[in-house]
Amino acid sequence: MTARHEGWLTWALVALCGVLVAVNLGPRLWAPPVTVIREQPPIVVSIAGAVQAPGVYELPWGARVADLIAAAGGVTAEAEATLINPAMALDAGSMVFVPYARAAGGDPRISLNSALERELMLLPGIGPVLAQRIIEARPFFSVDELLAVRGIGPTTLERLRPLVKP
Repeated sequence: MTARHEGWLTWALVALCGVLVAVNLGPRLWAPPVTVIREQPPIVVSIAGAVQAPGVYELPWGARVADLIAAAGGVTAEAEATLINPAMALDAGSMVFVPYARAAGGDPRISLNSALERELMLLPGIGPVLAQRIIEARPFFSVDELLAVRGIGPTTLERLRPLVKP
């Protein structure tokens, strides 16, 4: 075989390989676009506290606390709405508690057994660490049991006594 024939044969093989590659990769490179529809199931969440109709509600995926409060008929006049975040996203199985501004009977004291961390942090001298320690030490049967919480001494207890209840 001459050099000229070898050149032609080489180019023919290169062309054949190019055609085979195009035939195999062509459908993958020029595939039609596919529309993906992602359906999210509804979520089931619970709400309690100072709302018109506490209970369990089924809401669309992506719902916020404001949507749940609206489904429950809104907050009552006794609600402390500043302590909730209406923009917070809900997850399936979430529970939202809308706190009361005053406890039943008009008692303005904060309950050590049911207060949220942010409610405890409203007390003088209570920061996030001490609030978490109070939550971990629950239940309290008297205000004096606060002395068992590391970081609360007799002086702090006397300062908190008129502001809290068990």
